[in-house]
Amino acid sequence: MAEIQLKPELEEMIRKAFEQAVATHFTLTPHSRREQAMFSHMAWDLPKVPVADSIDTVLDECGEYNVPVRIYRPSLDKALPVLIYYHGGGFVIDNVMTYDPVCRRLANATQHIVVSPEYRLAPECPYPAAEVDALAVARRILPKLDELNIPYVKDISVSGDSAGGYLSAVVSAALQDDPDGAITHQVLIYPCLDMTLGYPSTKENGIDKYGSNIKKMQWYFNNYFQHGEDMKAVSPLYGRLTKNMPPTQMFVVHFCPFRDEGKAYVEKLKELGVPTDLHEIQGVVHAYLNMETMCFDEIQFTYEKMAEFLNK
Repeated sequence: MAEIQLKPELEEMIRKAFEQAVATHFTLTPHSRREQAMFSHMAWDLPKVPVADSIDTVLDECGEYNVPVRIYRPSLDKALPVLIYYHGGGFVIDNVMTYDPVCRRLANATQHIVVSPEYRLAPECPYPAAEVDALAVARRILPKLDELNIPYVKDISVSGDSAGGYLSAVVSAALQDDPDGAITHQVLIYPCLDMTLGYPSTKENGIDKYGSNIKKMQWYFNNYFQHGEDMKAVSPLYGRLTKNMPPTQMFVVHFCPFRDEGKAYVEKLKELGVPTDLHEIQGVVHAYLNMETMCFDEIQFTYEKMAEFLNK
């Protein structure tokens, strides 16, 4: 069996980014990392495919923070199911704007109303702010659609990549016993689910060569979990999972630190009798969903499989 190889263009991009960081004496702070991420998104210059409509609004009655959201509609002609997409960024970086191209493509591919929440970021808003906001969106989005006279099917799924995958798993677990608010499907894309960083792929792939070294991952976690939280207790992988969890689709990446914990999460759900659908993407790295020019085929595969899964 041939050894799995990283795409040469990705390897070159990561190498250049690392060399530039060294040459410019880059210091990792929330501000500098956000700026660096914004420049990366600008450089990728992903095309914004048209959707039938997009609306910026704010969900009220969310509690301590009324969450801004962007709503994408692929069609104005019929009621559609709802997909809440929580963006990635390690709880510290990225936002609705940087994920706008992704959410547009998701809306068209899945034929769902896609909701992109602007949840609070760390370190300004530490644990559990992001999941409080994520859960509030799941509970408050349908009343907002009613208010906006947007027709919908009462069918809410959740999805997200990396930290957004963590938030999706938290929301699904929190609502698993709720007969009125249970999530229909969840789609997790290279999610962080074991906050102890204890699986072999963390050491294997948490290196500079793959763009996600273990010190950087720990930095993100330390910015969010600031008050000595038990990292196992806050990990979705070790949380309460029952047969009431939603059918789950999982995308893991061969060269991603979170590969093994994603697989372990799927195995736990399978043992409980929860329908699962696992895909391992090869040749790319964590965050490939934002790298359309270099990972177009892998991204198209992801959207196609998501559409099949969500529309069963």
